[in-house]
Amino acid sequence: MISQAVVFAVAMILAAAACGGDGGGSGEGGTTTVAGLEASDHGIKDVSGENEFKLELDDEYFEPTVLQGKPGQHLKLELENEGGEEHNLTVAETSIDQDVPPGQSTEVDVTFPNSGTLSFFCKFHKSAGMAGALETK
Repeated sequence: MISQAVVFAVAMILAAAACGGDGGGSGEGGTTTVAGLEASDHGIKDVSGENEFKLELDDEYFEPTVLQGKPGQHLKLELENEGGEEHNLTVAETSIDQDVPPGQSTEVDVTFPNSGTLSFFCKFHKSAGMAGALETK
């Protein structure tokens, strides 16, 4: 007969496997704080070797939430609104304030800070956690 300890151990292993994850330490689906803003956590992406990147805007989150790049790196972001509502990308420290209707996409050019992080958010859904950051590696 199988002991209760063995059954419990197998159940815990299966539960951990079902949780999955990308192994990147992301609390995807939870919340995090980026550049002083509470944000829905949808991961971190290293874009330090790229010139262009597609940023998903969905209902109340950006995916990925944090983009990591080199100091002063220029990056063309394709903002793709996959949500059912109008979204926006605002970088308060710059002149970027770009609206994107549902199902549409547009492009903006961003520059990573020389050090630290630069926050961005959706002006329509910031209070719902739709925020993110450009983070210097």
